[in-house]
Amino acid sequence: MKNCFLPLSLLALASFGCSSTGNEAPTATAQSKPAYQTKAAAQPKPVAPPTQAEMMAAMMKAGTPTAEHKALEAFVGTWDAKVTMWMDPKAPPVESTGSMVNSMIYDGRYLEQKFVGDMGGMKFEGTGIWGFDVAAGQYVATWHDSMSTGIMRSWGPKSMDGKTFVMKAANTDPITGKESIGEETATIDSADQNTMRMFEDRGGVKVKTMEIVYTRKK
Repeated sequence: MKNCFLPLSLLALASFGCSSTGNEAPTATAQSKPAYQTKAAAQPKPVAPPTQAEMMAAMMKAGTPTAEHKALEAFVGTWDAKVTMWMDPKAPPVESTGSMVNSMIYDGRYLEQKFVGDMGGMKFEGTGIWGFDVAAGQYVATWHDSMSTGIMRSWGPKSMDGKTFVMKAANTDPITGKESIGEETATIDSADQNTMRMFEDRGGVKVKTMEIVYTRKK
């Protein structure tokens, strides 16, 4: 953030006067001294830097798991995955299977996701990290896999019901080379099932491109 200050202009006022009557010798013109009016520019009040105790308290708060982290524990376990992808709206969806192993790491601060499956007959592996940034007040996640060289970033607000998570997802469009923003949702359907859906913006239309139904294996 930037603060901009504009200097105030100085205002100068000068007055001149002269007088003469009849045959009297002209008197000298009396010139008044310029009167300057100045107004001091408003200066921001100095802000005292945080004390060491305040910094430590803020760091402790930002680093302590919350109820939002606890909500992610519902995804912990080993899951069978049924994947459905809509590559071409005019063609039938592409289906595949896989498995996901999720675990909480770093004392409950993050959910680590390990996926193994196939994509078009080829082995596919992916790794995700999902957490809640206390300082930012939002969920954050990353994903990288064996069929890409980029890292997808996701972010979203707190879940209103603790069962539905809606996040924006950003990655690089391989055709244009520019950032592409989509949406992903994760819903806890029951203790033994959850569903992930991904959507893309295609010409201003929100289109579902992938759905993965996870069924608990153990």
